Amino acid sequence: MPAAAAYSLLNKKENAHDDPIYCCFVTSIRTKDDTNNSAEEYLVTGGLDSLVKVWSYKNNRIDILHTLEGHCMAVVSVAVSPDGHIIASASLDSTLMIWELTSGNKINEIKTNATDVWNVSFSPDGTRVVSGSQSGKLIVYNIVTNTVDKVLDSRGKFALTVAWSIDGKSVACGSVDGTVYVFDVSQGKLSHTFNAHTQIVRSVDFSPNSKLLVTGSNDGLVKVFDVANENHQSSLKFNSWVLSVCFSGDGSRVAVATADGCVTVALVKELKVLKTFQEHNETVCDLKFNASSNKLFSVSKDKSINIYECPIPTKSGKK
Repeated sequence: MPAAAAYSLLNKKENAHDDPIYCCFVTSIRTKDDTNNSAEEYLVTGGLDSLVKVWSYKNNRIDILHTLEGHCMAVVSVAVSPDGHIIASASLDSTLMIWELTSGNKINEIKTNATDVWNVSFSPDGTRVVSGSQSGKLIVYNIVTNTVDKVLDSRGKFALTVAWSIDGKSVACGSVDGTVYVFDVSQGKLSHTFNAHTQIVRSVDFSPNSKLLVTGSNDGLVKVFDVANENHQSSLKFNSWVLSVCFSGDGSRVAVATADGCVTVALVKELKVLKTFQEHNETVCDLKFNASSNKLFSVSKDKSINIYECPIPTKSGKK
């Protein structure tokens, strides 16, 4: 029998961009031959150089597929539609660009009224994207009709980060004052307010079953909440800013990117730390698991992309 996989750094792509890399997204596209249930895997990155890059991922290495030019300022968020075919990129140039992943063609350019657009997330059906704004309003764009679908108003401060639940029912955002808001999308109304943090909320993410929300902040805390009951379930304290958090696709773990260059993987239950990687030389800006939940990708101000082996824990939580 093959040896069990262990936590490890599988690959490091140095100088993947010419400047700091701010965001990433991992996706897969089903191949035409569905008999083997196979899929092509891709990584999308964006950064200070105003570029969006699409990488093919195979055999633990990434190779550049497309370099997408169009933004004139830093790309601060990228997201991919659930089917893997469409990329949305948000930039400090106040534009939201829509691209076709496999061809690299630009499909649409949405001029937002926001002074800047910081974070973007797709709806589960892939027809809409939501973005945060400096006013605290979340704008839902229909990328098929190129229209504003609705506006979700937190009446709060700058919404720096957004996430759309996989069941499609909720959108969450984190603001600069530490508050996290959850909206009922169909009604367009605020449904939950969490006084989650004391400083800027940098990242929010829903669990695969849409029942939990993980948040990360400049206060160094990662927190997990039960959304429906508004219960705070667990916390994990770090000694530096938390810039990105995400659930694994199997819902068992949370990954955390911190300003001290570390990547941490913890069990969702009690946020028990399983592994801390110290493989970046500068701030880790973003990270994402692959669809199989056994690989983790991180990007950093050190201009590198790291790929880690992250074995799925057994039901007992052991390696």
